[in-house]
Amino acid sequence: MRRLLLLALLCAACTKDKAAPDSTTPQIAEPRGPDPLLLRVPRGGGTGHIYLYPKLDSAVWTVDEIPPVDHVLAFDQDAGTIAYVDAKGFPGRLDLRETDVTKASRAKLTSLSSANGSDIYGINSKGEIVRLNPTGGDWHFRPPVPARAVFAQPNGELIVTANKGAQTLVWRVRPPDDIVQDSAVLPLSGRGVRTQIGDRLYFAVDSGLIGVKAKDLSPVGAVQLQSRVRALAPTPSGDRLYVTTVADSGISIVDRYSGRVEMGVVLPAPATDLRMDALGRYLLARFPKTDSAWVIAIGTNRLVGAVPTKWDTDLPVITPDGKLALLGTKDVTLVDPEKLDAKSTVAGGAKDFWYFFAWDGFRPRPQGLDQPVTFPGDSVPTDSLAASSTAPTTPVPVTPGAPDTAKAGVPPGANPPSTGFTVQFAALLTEDKAQQLAATIKVAGNSAHVVSTTTAGSPIFRVVMGPFASKDEAEKIARASRREYWIYEGSP
Repeated sequence: MRRLLLLALLCAACTKDKAAPDSTTPQIAEPRGPDPLLLRVPRGGGTGHIYLYPKLDSAVWTVDEIPPVDHVLAFDQDAGTIAYVDAKGFPGRLDLRETDVTKASRAKLTSLSSANGSDIYGINSKGEIVRLNPTGGDWHFRPPVPARAVFAQPNGELIVTANKGAQTLVWRVRPPDDIVQDSAVLPLSGRGVRTQIGDRLYFAVDSGLIGVKAKDLSPVGAVQLQSRVRALAPTPSGDRLYVTTVADSGISIVDRYSGRVEMGVVLPAPATDLRMDALGRYLLARFPKTDSAWVIAIGTNRLVGAVPTKWDTDLPVITPDGKLALLGTKDVTLVDPEKLDAKSTVAGGAKDFWYFFAWDGFRPRPQGLDQPVTFPGDSVPTDSLAASSTAPTTPVPVTPGAPDTAKAGVPPGANPPSTGFTVQFAALLTEDKAQQLAATIKVAGNSAHVVSTTTAGSPIFRVVMGPFASKDEAEKIARASRREYWIYEGSP
């Protein structure tokens, strides 16, 4: 009998552990990585949209007057800026927090490069290196010989190259200092490419490659090939380098550790360009004559097959979820890169420039982050101006963890009433811009207003409306505004 009673008590305890947690206990959201996002800008310029990929039916960010984008240089996750080059060759930035588009330079620069999405480097007509900073204070560096190319490094340094006679001169500089940290002399070289992690640079020389280490410009050995290099693409880790040459129809693979060259993939014809998947899953090779491309699986160096697609600076590309986005005449088709069968079609997608990136800056800020942290045993602060001179000096005991239900008018054990639902239209770093935006939003007698919060030590000004009694009412008001919006539970 005692054993049966003990077993029953244990079962009851297990059931209690599996019960729903007390509503008064704060719930901690499961951490997750940045959200996959897609920026689409009309190829002729205009209104740009950002979508939470793969949901392409509603945008989470919109901005007007974006010029035609040729290619993206880099993305700054901290500042929320995308550095790009427009169709005329001028650098610019998209500020996702400020919802703003700015031209970084009105002077024409060549060899534009950026590693962080904020600082943009280029070469002016005098052969000087120019750094364009979003806060001003542009930096200039005049190398001993007019520069030909500049490579921005992830650690803030620069690798600068110049040609002098039959030689290529290489310098390593750390802005804003104008002192050459290291230098190297290479045979006359052509195109250069740096690995994604920034530890090495490779340059195409006559019938081969030569590399240097980014930290001190020491050589890593020459790679001899059968003919002149046409295209090259390193893996994201930089462990291998895929190379196509003018006379060879295959793709050679260079091992960075051994320096050996092997024929990795044999193609029906020499590829004219290569594009590496950002996660190193597939390699795309451009067919030389018709609008098509080959798909190569990196893990096994296997030629999967050919797909019909136009080749532009943005597409075709491997998407974050592993699909292959193909550029058609009017539409963009998403296919399985292994079976090469179509999964979905984005109607009219070909008219836009596409850029995939990852960021968590569009998530609504949890209200709990702005609440002060309290611990059991903390004294309850009182208003000293409202205290009576006859108040007792003995403090009133406070029971730690007991909710104050008397003030809210909620009986013990009942859930607190909902604080409503708030509509948020934007989160800006400038109060003036936030106030200007709020003044333009009025729906059914409701006017938007600005509330300020602090994120990572920086003030954020949110344009909001509400709270509303129900989510349906908030949704109705938000849709009537005809603007991009977010809805979250709670007061502003």
